[in-house]
Amino acid sequence: MPRPGMRPSADTLLVWTGAPCSYGCGACPIDPRNAIAGAEPGSLQIALARLSAHDERLVVLLGGEPLLRRDLFRLIATIRAAGGRPGLITTGRPLAYAQLRYKLRRGGLAYLRMQFFGTGDTHDRATAVPGAYEHALGGLRAWIAESDAECDVDVALSTRGRPIETVIAEARVLAEHIASSNVQIVIAVDPTSRAADDPTLHQSLAGCVGWNHDATRPLLAWEGLPDVALPAGVLSIPSLRPQFLTPAPRACCLGPIDALVDAAAAQPRATRANSFNFVRSTTVVPWTPTADVCTAHQAAGGRDPYRHLWLVEDDRLVLYSTDTGDFDRSEVERVKDEWSHLFVDRAPAGVLDDFVEGMRRVAPDAICDSCTHRADCGRRFRVVEGAPYAREEARIAQHIAGLRGRVLDVGCGEQLYQDVLAPLVRSGTVSYTGLDPDEHSLTRLRAVLPEGRFHLGGIEDFHGQLASYDAILCLRSLNHVVDLDEALARMASLLKPGGSLLIVECTPFAMLRHAEQVAAADRAPRAGHQHFRNVASEEVLPLAHRRSLRVVEHQPAARDTTNEWILVLQRPGPIAP
Repeated sequence: MPRPGMRPSADTLLVWTGAPCSYGCGACPIDPRNAIAGAEPGSLQIALARLSAHDERLVVLLGGEPLLRRDLFRLIATIRAAGGRPGLITTGRPLAYAQLRYKLRRGGLAYLRMQFFGTGDTHDRATAVPGAYEHALGGLRAWIAESDAECDVDVALSTRGRPIETVIAEARVLAEHIASSNVQIVIAVDPTSRAADDPTLHQSLAGCVGWNHDATRPLLAWEGLPDVALPAGVLSIPSLRPQFLTPAPRACCLGPIDALVDAAAAQPRATRANSFNFVRSTTVVPWTPTADVCTAHQAAGGRDPYRHLWLVEDDRLVLYSTDTGDFDRSEVERVKDEWSHLFVDRAPAGVLDDFVEGMRRVAPDAICDSCTHRADCGRRFRVVEGAPYAREEARIAQHIAGLRGRVLDVGCGEQLYQDVLAPLVRSGTVSYTGLDPDEHSLTRLRAVLPEGRFHLGGIEDFHGQLASYDAILCLRSLNHVVDLDEALARMASLLKPGGSLLIVECTPFAMLRHAEQVAAADRAPRAGHQHFRNVASEEVLPLAHRRSLRVVEHQPAARDTTNEWILVLQRPGPIAP
């Protein structure tokens, strides 16, 4: 039975083995939020006793080369006996020995990360061992051939002191040598570099957009990217830093460990806005049936065309403008001109809870297409009648109506489908568990669904029984989780084989509002509530692949849809009766 991926996440336990390091270093930027130094079997058993019986936590051995420890297999056995899943970080040369690979397979190794410092002679020079690259690559290929479906493999390339275009070329070479889609090539961005200021990095990211569209080769993931605008389709994973609970070596090939911890702690996770406003002005011009006599471009008064638009209201055009600083020019242009994800706020000031009828979409007026002043004017838009999300909402309600068995609702507080869900819960067709960090929202939902179970908190601190849910709902909650990959990994691990995961989320959009509506929205208590990203469905697909989740349905956000996208995923395996 395929299992969810076992790559590191925030609750991974890191164990520093203290092994000698004759080449390279295993102390790569893997995340141990909980870590232990000194991995003697007795002390390790005590440390792992805090794991609950159903918590198959990943336990990663590193430092400097764990494959050189004589008691390696006793350590792996101790991890297994405690209910954990063993993993290790290595530069990989010992994997060239078939007997060692056999013992690791028999020991149940669930995760392997191999560190390369380049390809060919570049890796050999970094490790000071002639032939190290060929030995490591040969061992890796043999391991994949023998354990492809049993162990998650990351192949990490360091960028330290090397041009990013060179590292990408090396990644392409490795991809040619590794014939497995279960492998992930990780480009580990140098934590001490000023990568955010490097235009070459941005060019390199753009050049890799289509990499993960090819399901026949390894995934490409970027680890530790700075806060840059990532192109859709680029897989980014956090740079996870060693944090030791007991004394550990103070330095490795990445630099002083204390400094790495401090640097990570000094970079708090920033929140993001998911929308901006075009505010109605008093500037009005007459509506005209053709563009050649339209005076809107003159009345715009030299405003940037991407920061204003004209809304058709009866027999006139009304100017709306934005001064947003939350989105840069390219993001505003994408929302307004490329996708036209613009909505008129029809609700009275201070009423922000009518998701279906409180908004109407606006679309570009075709009259402007042939206008000779098009480059100087924000163009006209017209209101589109009808509930803008009708198609998407009908599909979501249909999915919920078909739920059976145990259901987990991640971010349930503003459950908009109570009329569909409540009868299923009351009849016993659905056993419902809801998670939400907002106590006030849970109190309201408890009153509607007293038969349900509720947990105050998010998916990050929910430790349910593995493989125990028939379905999981994540409705407009994915942008609010702290760690996207970890959240998806947790949800995948909670699904039964054959279970489904419905994800609904929104890309950025703009609201056309009066000044009073803007002021009311800014005063709302949930304004800016823990919104960490604006993820597109295309960015979730590689993460789903990593966690062995199959795509059943994909409705992306696009120009001919709203900004709401739908993704239905399924954990492989027979559907439970």
